[in-house]
Amino acid sequence: MSRQQRRAQTRRVHRRSYRNWIIGALVAVVVAGLFYYLGTRPLYPNVGHHWHAPFSVTICGERLPPMPAGPGDLHSHGDDVIHIHPSRPETGGPNATLAAILAATPLKITETTLEIQGKTYANGDRCSDGRPGRARVTINGRERNDFVSYIPQDGDKIEFRFGP
Repeated sequence: MSRQQRRAQTRRVHRRSYRNWIIGALVAVVVAGLFYYLGTRPLYPNVGHHWHAPFSVTICGERLPPMPAGPGDLHSHGDDVIHIHPSRPETGGPNATLAAILAATPLKITETTLEIQGKTYANGDRCSDGRPGRARVTINGRERNDFVSYIPQDGDKIEFRFGP
């Protein structure tokens, strides 16, 4: 191998090692930024925040129309969206639970019943297709049994459901 060929090969090796360092540095910056973002994101809605959590109510496979608007810092405008914007510490932080939100709506739900529009649906009651239903709450597609104490996060998708 000639001297010129060895120099060209050395330059290629150096270029590759610089490229690897640059790619590694970029990956490190992206990962650090992600950790920073996740670490600074609030876990609770506090005074001054305005979070939204779309929701729906489904009975035996039929989605109900939006519930009427409700009062308070944790409410809906009749638009199938829970609006969470605490104006005082008592309604924010760890107090902004799904139970507190449901208290401002005509919907009442437990692990065994769902009550809305003056009608109560209990686990085991049959839907029009004859199948037994049960009350449940799903958040972002996952069924939650601890929904009463759950603090909705900005962008959560919540479904209150009774059915098979």
